[in-house]
Amino acid sequence: MAIGSRVYPRLGRAHPDLRRLRALRRDRAARDAAGVLVAEGIHLAGEALAAGMAIERAIVSPSLQETDEGRALLARLDAGAVPVFEVEAPVMEGLQDARSPQPVLLVVPRDALSGRRAVPGHPGVALVAVAAGVQDPGNLGAMLRSADAAGATGFVAVGPSADFFHPRAVRASMGAIFRLPCAQETEVEPLLAELRGLGIRTLAAHPAAELRYDLCDLRGPVALFFGGEGGGLSADLLGRLDGAVRIPMRPGVESLSVSAAAAVLLFEAARQRRTPGSA
Repeated sequence: MAIGSRVYPRLGRAHPDLRRLRALRRDRAARDAAGVLVAEGIHLAGEALAAGMAIERAIVSPSLQETDEGRALLARLDAGAVPVFEVEAPVMEGLQDARSPQPVLLVVPRDALSGRRAVPGHPGVALVAVAAGVQDPGNLGAMLRSADAAGATGFVAVGPSADFFHPRAVRASMGAIFRLPCAQETEVEPLLAELRGLGIRTLAAHPAAELRYDLCDLRGPVALFFGGEGGGLSADLLGRLDGAVRIPMRPGVESLSVSAAAAVLLFEAARQRRTPGSA
């Protein structure tokens, strides 16, 4: 592919770089060992560049140059001295599991993300979302997106949760992964101790709670806990939190999806924190 005076090297299906990329997409251990994530699509590529992320390499298909948006992205990649490699469209399709394969994939080192504090040291403004056992990467990414949009200060996945850096989670985050400080914790107790030490109140989203979410004061430092798709939050964890709130629903409806519940509570916290007259 040539854009202006640039000619990008072409990789065949069996090239070692593409075998590595396939492993990175399907295997969390490979991503963790390499310390990278894979971002798919023009929008995510633009978000990574806007966030100042270092980019290891870009894999593109010929269709990227067919739109003004794609050509502009290539120009930005060139300006940032990002190594760009071309593959044929069928090869690109084999590198993705999306219904509509994207014309660009980035391999992005996670160094710039790992040093950010998901639990902020300024408790007066803390709004932390905690996913406890959320196992679907798409749900985790959607929660990240809502938390970022609502102005959360951090996001923590704890216990047997999905990987923040799974390609579906990265895709569903729509770029929030590059902006919102997030962390993955194996055990909940160290997280609870950190939150207590900073004076951050812990609240569960639970359908059996007595207190309605919109009657709860969420203006102070708070961490909102959301359970997994099946059983929700465990009774043990519920007993160790400061309280719980419910989202009222019409009779016959059991629950919302975890990503929808997170959006409702996080935006209620954002609403309460807005000063009069602000947008």
